Amino acid sequence: MNETQRARRGHDFLPPAAELAEVPALYETDHIAAEDKLIPLHYFSAAGDWWVAEIGIEDGEPIAFGYVRLAAFPEGAEWGYTPLAELEQVNVHHGLVIVERDLWWKPRKFADIREARR
Repeated sequence: MNETQRARRGHDFLPPAAELAEVPALYETDHIAAEDKLIPLHYFSAAGDWWVAEIGIEDGEPIAFGYVRLAAFPEGAEWGYTPLAELEQVNVHHGLVIVERDLWWKPRKFADIREARR
């Protein structure tokens, strides 16, 4: 994946290979209730939050399945698929709003993520 905002972020958009290998593949957690899904990755910006439960590759690019809550439309929060290359390219207001990987995130069940419910 070509990173367009790497210099502004100061870190890689995707986690290191060892950490990425621990993220379930697409559809691997279908049998797990939403509240019990483990969320190994979190991305954030002023525009919203993306809690990632699964990652796969489609058309050569990484795609994530998880829960999304947009700041401008929090009541529309939902589970769905997000092309990570598109998320990485977000650059609004000349770099004041970009999407970053939460480097301090610790995997936890979705039920334990309070900020997803605001």
